[in-house]
Amino acid sequence: MDITNFDFASFILRGIAVIISLSIHEYSHALVSYMQGDKTPQYYGRLTLNPLAHIDVMGLIALFVFKFGWAKPVPINSYYYKNERAGVVLTSMAGPLSNLLLAFFSILILLGIQPRNSGVEAFLWELFVINIGLAVFNILPFPPLDGSKIFAELFGGKVAEFIYRIERTGIFILFFLLWIPEVSRAFGGLIGIVAEFIFKVAANIVV
Repeated sequence: MDITNFDFASFILRGIAVIISLSIHEYSHALVSYMQGDKTPQYYGRLTLNPLAHIDVMGLIALFVFKFGWAKPVPINSYYYKNERAGVVLTSMAGPLSNLLLAFFSILILLGIQPRNSGVEAFLWELFVINIGLAVFNILPFPPLDGSKIFAELFGGKVAEFIYRIERTGIFILFFLLWIPEVSRAFGGLIGIVAEFIFKVAANIVV
């Protein structure tokens, strides 16, 4: 009975953490694009933290199962940016950076919270883990992830050409690669490195 209650509680905590993380991720894209003069996100109702505007069912399920996933892409129009290349990079980076910041503040609060509270600690830990996974996953250079836009704009040429060529199949290629044990371990190792770094920075601040 206790185990069942614990599992259900963990499921609810993870669900809340996932919805918060995805909403902030997509809202950050919308906000940065809007701040550069693009009204498209506002027109499509994406300049909001309302989860209903952002959640993609398959991406949500993936986050529950694998601890990485995605939401509905925010429509933007880079024509409005003063510097189109820099604008696209900034807008694309906004999502992963928001997840890293959320992970940082989650673990910072977790390490410094007094008095201790197991429920709050469990929620903050879920928030930390999920946001590290989201940030690292979305920075990978496979369409339609944020990393593909960043790499295409920064490197251009053949890199951009290759990314645009696999625009429709990129996510399937990525999932196929992640099924390969060596690739999966490398990806997990990268998540571990980022998580450890942020944890140590937060721990040094708390101490």
